[in-house]
Amino acid sequence: MEICVRRSPLLLALLPALLSASLSAQAAPVGNLRSVSASASTDGVNGWDLQTDNGTRIRIELPATDIIRVQAGRNGKLTGAGDKAAPIVLPQPKANVQAQLEEDAQEIRVRTAALVLHVQRQPLRLRLERLDNGQPTALWQELQPLDLDAAQSVQVLSSQADEGYYGGGQQNGRYQFKGRELDVSYSGGWEEGDRPSPAPMLLSSRGWGMLRNTWSDGSYDLRQSDQATLLHREDRFDAYYFVGADLPKLIERYTQLTGRPNMVARWALSYGDADCYNDGDNGKKPGTVPEGWSDGPTGTTPDVINSVAKQYRANDMPGGWILPNDGYGCGYKQLPETVKGLAGYGFRTGLWTENGVDKIAWEVGKAGSRVQKLDVAWTGKGYQFAMDANRQAFNGILDNSDSRPFLWTVMGWAGIQRYAVAWTGDQSSSWDYIRWHVPTLVGSGLSGMAYASGDVDAIFGGSAETFTRDLQWKAFTPVLMGMSGWSSNARKHPWWYDEPYRSINRDYLKLKMRLTPYMYGLVHEAAQTGAPPVRGLMWDNPRDPHAQDETYKYQFLLGRDLLVAPVYRSQAASRGWRRDIHLPAGGWIDYWDGRRVQAAADGRQLDRQVDLATLPVFVRAGAILPMYPSMLFDGEKPLDEVTFDLYPQGDSQYTLYEDDGNTRRYQQGESSTQRISVQAPARGSGPVQVQIDAVQGQYNGQLAQRRYGLRVLSRQAPRAVQAAG
Repeated sequence: MEICVRRSPLLLALLPALLSASLSAQAAPVGNLRSVSASASTDGVNGWDLQTDNGTRIRIELPATDIIRVQAGRNGKLTGAGDKAAPIVLPQPKANVQAQLEEDAQEIRVRTAALVLHVQRQPLRLRLERLDNGQPTALWQELQPLDLDAAQSVQVLSSQADEGYYGGGQQNGRYQFKGRELDVSYSGGWEEGDRPSPAPMLLSSRGWGMLRNTWSDGSYDLRQSDQATLLHREDRFDAYYFVGADLPKLIERYTQLTGRPNMVARWALSYGDADCYNDGDNGKKPGTVPEGWSDGPTGTTPDVINSVAKQYRANDMPGGWILPNDGYGCGYKQLPETVKGLAGYGFRTGLWTENGVDKIAWEVGKAGSRVQKLDVAWTGKGYQFAMDANRQAFNGILDNSDSRPFLWTVMGWAGIQRYAVAWTGDQSSSWDYIRWHVPTLVGSGLSGMAYASGDVDAIFGGSAETFTRDLQWKAFTPVLMGMSGWSSNARKHPWWYDEPYRSINRDYLKLKMRLTPYMYGLVHEAAQTGAPPVRGLMWDNPRDPHAQDETYKYQFLLGRDLLVAPVYRSQAASRGWRRDIHLPAGGWIDYWDGRRVQAAADGRQLDRQVDLATLPVFVRAGAILPMYPSMLFDGEKPLDEVTFDLYPQGDSQYTLYEDDGNTRRYQQGESSTQRISVQAPARGSGPVQVQIDAVQGQYNGQLAQRRYGLRVLSRQAPRAVQAAG
């Protein structure tokens, strides 16, 4: 049925009813429960097969105590998602899940220590509860039987008016979807409202999550306050439901199924630079020619050594990796020589997959490249093709070096986080570009994509001011890259712009390098639990009434201890202010001037005056921030000193995680941890005690001893300092 919609208030009011009638006309509900039997399993997972009176077959399985899988198929058949190489759901560790099947006249129940799935008999409908210490919490119930027809599967769940929904993958400009339609499909664009890397999953603020094990497009209608309609365009149904008390637990379960974010190398946390330097490709795109680049057909890839890498160091500018080809007809020459020359300035080399991924064995194993950007190889066959291409590129680095794979992709799906950074695509720079990228990165993290990013100052357009403002806040994200050579008005290098921009860019990139141990600890946490380094306010503040929605979506937490409020208006338009900053409950310290702010239980809103050099950053009272020596690239200096920035308030601890930063030996346990503890008054001034425990664990390259610096941030000078009594 086609519905022609004009913007009539009456017709718009009737539209939900018309759509409902359209679905009803095609409805193929699963029917009434007829029989239940234990299902045979080859992987040790407990399960039951259910048959209905219209031939629908349903299977219920328990991969874990707090995860339940429900599959349904027409005509007695269950079909897979069509995985060929890279599946959505990874093989799960065998778990002896203790479960009971309970039956009475009205329903059957599958019960574990963490959940209860109720299956109503007539008609067959599902209801899920979470168990907390044996006490049930109702999560959702099907408001109508599951609907399967040849074109689509539809599930309608109950919803609470105050329920928040997160997930859906990379949805540009958004992360909370209650009251909205959430399309789970590639939108064909990369601007605000587009969907570069969707994912068929949802997380609920009420403590449950869902993953649809499918490659098919979907649409989740979450506009109504009391129900959620979840549709995918296929005649099969395969859903994993998982329960947990909070978002961190739900992300942990989701990434248990689809894979943890890949633990990137330490050098991958430094600034990346990309463009083509082969054959001077100005005829193909509007960029300007950098000094030192041989214009015209005589230009070759090694020109990047002098025209870019050398300029970073001449300008005392941090930078860690470079992509010297662009994947659009501009290939590379003399790759081994380029890799060696860039390494002389402290840069790793990467490549766009211009010719697919079949040359990676030579590019990585012989020439020495260490980064892959899938820009061309993702096109053609949809999400699964993109996933398979990323897996092939990932394995190309894995199989031909001892390095950790570092990939960037512009199209992903559920599970892409185990292979690649999901970047948001090609845009034109603007103040809006900066603004909507903040919630994009938060939402990506709430979908398992821990290392999402967008090009610094976009790929087209831009100015010195937009570049600097975009670089400032992205310096507080795990990975970042500038795309030069496509903007007609300027090169996109942090050293390209005149003062004061060049010095400001330098200062923020140097701060990012010093913060490497803090960021690296968050990367390790992501690899262990799926927790994103870039977080919305709700992550650590679930009781803050202003943290659940998007009221303050233009700010974020970096880990637990840093709150960043990007500046997304020009100095002229903002008159030198960043307004509407929300601080969650507790004490916060302005990173730049040391001013302390106390927020009540429902948080505190404030405005921060800013000049061009100032990005509003606040530190949680009690925080311990580890800092490395100042350097331009990872490995430039020995890590023979660690400084701990201390913000004493109450008792606090921090565990410093370290390994060799480059190889995969950490997977064999070659790493170390070291705990730092601070005891201070909960309020006011008083004695501050710091204890640095011994290092636990070893790794290759670990120093036998190092110095420790303690930088205590206090507005009162100490009367005395004592060490070891």
